Amino acid sequence: MSERTTEVIRKELADERRKLDEELYGLDAEIRSFVPFLIGGVATIALLTGGKGLRTGAKLVWKLL
Repeated sequence: MSERTTEVIRKELADERRKLDEELYGLDAEIRSFVPFLIGGVATIALLTGGKGLRTGAKLVWKLL
């Protein structure tokens, strides 16, 4: 049997939660960095589709994702 106390287990859980929070923050930052490219892609596709407009461009980008 392990001789770990509840305090040791709580400390380990807190450390793991802190690491996971840091990773989540990093992933959020990566996702936010792609937003300008996504908006630019929708605008470009809207311009290339001519009169069909922004809605068609957005649908096409959605299908590509």
